[in-house]
Amino acid sequence: MCGLTGIIDFRARPEQALVDAMTASLSHRGPDAHAVWLEGPAGLGHRRLSILDLNERANQPMLSADGRHVIVFNGEVYNFRELRAELQAKGARFRTDGDTEVVLCAFQQLGTACFARLNGMFAIAIWDREAQELTLARDRFGQKPLYVARTESAVLFGSEVKS
Repeated sequence: MCGLTGIIDFRARPEQALVDAMTASLSHRGPDAHAVWLEGPAGLGHRRLSILDLNERANQPMLSADGRHVIVFNGEVYNFRELRAELQAKGARFRTDGDTEVVLCAFQQLGTACFARLNGMFAIAIWDREAQELTLARDRFGQKPLYVARTESAVLFGSEVKS
């Protein structure tokens, strides 16, 4: 299963304790690993159930190879091996064997058009550290939940409402 959560707040940096609590509320979704990433207005959290790539390099939040983007991802992309081969043919290099890094690399090369190429069930949050922009996406049928709330200054999101 896995769980993702986050907050983007341009008025005040998200507090570590808040993002930790949001992530902890999803502990039942991912017992294998958990982490929080904080920088500027962004706080992202992830609970991991390791299925595809058991190596800790595949833990999330995951930074892109160039460090520009950070992803938290819940789900499975069934055609990630084919996408990986296409991206490698264009010069991409991968540190992991799972689908998360493939999604991140596809996003960097194709932008939001990459989501139409994903065959699977997923909820994704990608933070662009340079542009200070959040991209949220989920599969066409909404199999993987992604709840979003807006306040006057922030956007909060998660795999469950309670996060």
